[in-house]
Amino acid sequence: MKDHSVLNGFIGPNHQRIEDVCAYVKAWLQEHPNGKIFVGADSKVRGEIVKYATAICLWDIGRGVSEIYRNLSLPKPKDRFSRLWKEVSLAVEVAENLKELGEITVHIDINSNPAFKSHQLFDASIGWISSLGFKADGKPNSWAASCGAHKRCQ
Repeated sequence: MKDHSVLNGFIGPNHQRIEDVCAYVKAWLQEHPNGKIFVGADSKVRGEIVKYATAICLWDIGRGVSEIYRNLSLPKPKDRFSRLWKEVSLAVEVAENLKELGEITVHIDINSNPAFKSHQLFDASIGWISSLGFKADGKPNSWAASCGAHKRCQ
C-alpha cells in the first residue's frame, strides 16, 4: 500500500529538500534511460536514540551514482534485531512507493556470512523483499546500504 508521506524529508545532492521524490526520480530516469534504482538503509545508535538513514541511489552505469536521502531519529529499540528489521522496513517502504517507476533493488545492511550476528535476519529479509517483487541483496554487495545510507547516519 502506498503512503507517500514515507517519501517526505528527502534531501538532494545540493542539500536541497525534495518536495516530490517520485517526480525527482522519474525526471532522473528520463535523463538517464539506462539508469537503475537502488534503495538502502542503515542506522547508528546514539545513546537512547537511533539515527536511521534511507538512501535512494540512482546509478547511471558508467557515469556514477546520484543519491538522495532521508534521516529519521527514533527511540532506541529493545534489541539489535528490532533495529535491523526497522532498517529493512524503511527501505521496503520507500521501494514500495517508487515501484511504479521501474525495477528497484533493495540493499540491506545485513550480512550474508553466518559468522556475523546480523545473519540471523538475512533469509527473512531477502525473502520478504523478494516476495514483494524487488531484487534484494545484503552484505557484502549492498553498497546502497553499507555506503550510501551508512555515510548519512554517522
